[in-house]
Formats: sequence, C-alpha cells, structure tokens
Amino acid sequence: MYLQSARLLSGKNTLLSSPFSHGANLGQVDRSGRTCLHCAALTGHSSCLAFALDYGADEYIEKRKYKWPPIPTEFIPQTPGWRSLHERRLKQVARVEDEYAKYNGYMTVVHSALMSPHFTEHGWALTRGPPDLVDSLLQCLMDGLKSYDHEVHNEYPLEPPLMVSIPGLHEGVLHEFQPIHEAWSGVKLVGNNAYGLRVYRNQSNLQMHVDESATHIISSILHTGHDPNREPWPLVIEDFQGDTQEQYNGEWYSSIFIHYYPVDWDCERINIETHYRIPPGWSDLPEEDIEGLEKLVVSETSFREPACKHEWCGLRETKKWEMPEELKLGQVDGVIKSLGIQNNGDDL
Repeated sequence: MYLQSARLLSGKNTLLSSPFSHGANLGQVDRSGRTCLHCAALTGHSSCLAFALDYGADEYIEKRKYKWPPIPTEFIPQTPGWRSLHERRLKQVARVEDEYAKYNGYMTVVHSALMSPHFTEHGWALTRGPPDLVDSLLQCLMDGLKSYDHEVHNEYPLEPPLMVSIPGLHEGVLHEFQPIHEAWSGVKLVGNNAYGLRVYRNQSNLQMHVDESATHIISSILHTGHDPNREPWPLVIEDFQGDTQEQYNGEWYSSIFIHYYPVDWDCERINIETHYRIPPGWSDLPEEDIEGLEKLVVSETSFREPACKHEWCGLRETKKWEMPEELKLGQVDGVIKSLGIQNNGDDL
C-alpha cells in the first residue's frame, strides 16, 4: 500500500507522512523489487523522493556499502574489455537528461555489468540446431511468407517485422534446445518461452538491448531462414571481452527467440540489489562534457547512439562471423569444441 501511494501521489507528501512517521518499512518492495524510493524516482515525483530520503530510505543504500564509481573487481566478468565497455556506457547514462530514461539506463547497465553472474567464457557462441526441427520451422516460415507482401515500400521506410505462426512447435523448440543450453551454460535450466517466428525485413530495426532480467538469462536466437541473394545485414552482439561481434544474414531474416533461466535464479534479490546499486545522486547531470563520448538515447532496456552510423558506435570496429560449414549440432564457438551432450545415443 505504501509503495502504491508513493507511485501515485505526485508529491502529496502530507498523505505519506502518517505511515512513515509510524514506522513504515521503507525497504519493503513490490513484486518488481522496487521500494517507495525507486517508485518515486521512476515516476518523476521528485518531492516524494526527497520526502522518502528525509525519512531515512537512503540508509538501505548506505548499509550495503556500495561505492561509486565501481572498482575494477566489481565488474562481472572481470575482463578489461567488458569493464571498459561499461565504464563508457555508465558515463553516457549519467548524461541522459530525461530522468525516467536515465533510471532505466542505470538499471540496465548496472544489472549487466555489476549484478548478473556470467555462465560462459565469451557470453555468446554459434551452434547448429536439430536438423528435423529446423526443417519444420523453415517449412512453416516459407508457408507463412506466402500470405505476406514482404517487399520494402518506399512510403514506409521503416518496415515493422512480420510474425509467422508455428502452431504446436514452441514447446518442442524449448524441449529440444534445453540440453544444448544446459551443456553450454553449465547449469540446470527452466524453459521460459520460445517466441517467433519473427521476420525482419530490409529497413527493419532492432535496437541494441538487454533482455528481460527476470527470465531471459540463458537465451539463443535460432535462425530459420533468410534471403541469400541480397546484401547481408548483421546480428550484433557484445561479448565478455568488450568486442562487438557481427553475424551476417540476408535482406530478410527470420528467427525464433528461445529463453531459459537457472532453476535457482533469484531474480527478486538481484533486481532489488540492482536498484540499490544505482549511484547516489543518480539524477544529477555532470557539469563537464567528455570529448569523444557520443550521446546515448535510452528507451526502456534498449540503447542507440544517433551520432554513429546505424546508431551504434561499436559497429565502427567489429569481428565478423559466418557459420562455419564444419560446425555441427552440439559444437560451439569459433574454436569448435564439443558440448559433451548426446543425440540419439551419439556424442555431440
């Protein structure tokens, strides 16, 4: 009730005074792990925020003894490239003027850089899917595209992606791919969802983003089909070494998105700690500019850098990949290695 009051009151502090003065728990959280402090910040109620701080909500931050800026050993993983990538991004977030966007930016970057454990060496890999399942998905894709006009129209320069139905196959995708994800990540997983088929067309745009932190922890993009006859466009990933990876595809590109989370994943605790890890004075704007630091635009959990080509500066220097012909189901990474799982009794 107190959290809902902080979310809705728009600065009517007299109504907040009674529960706070009678010992309301300022550290109580809602289902998303947000305290009244966080709710006031997210909804732009600066007077409510100041009021909560006056009543001692900041003690829940202070007792955790978090320091800002983070020290190098706090980044997860502790690789120089990953740390450098996120130190730069935190500086960009600090200069976002809209407070709602800025808080979301901090939540996304802090979670990614400082709070979420890593399960693999590089943070990404390439492998092949089960052939029978991939063939079934490809047939659904080809049949579904017949009902769409997927040419690019000049009057609509940004074409939205298409959705192609795959009746009955979503659970099969989750089931078939779970042992592959478990072998790669080294943990037991719970299947959350498989989403697609989604068809991106020429001029479609999927901004750089971080997936849902509660359920999308160990994930993959299963490529089901693309146009091989046109100029390719990249799928872009940032790895744990701080490098930007590009995998090339055709003019149109179709995928299904597959998401799992560890069986012991404590999303509420991590989410709460991410709120508390946001720096004191997060809403303050730095007085000085940093030469060469491009402006970052934040929308929920996605980012773009308008000053750079394709709105992402990391594309100026990337490592480019194509699926190696010799890569088989159950093998991953550019340096091909076995995941040690079995398929129909055969080691992969």
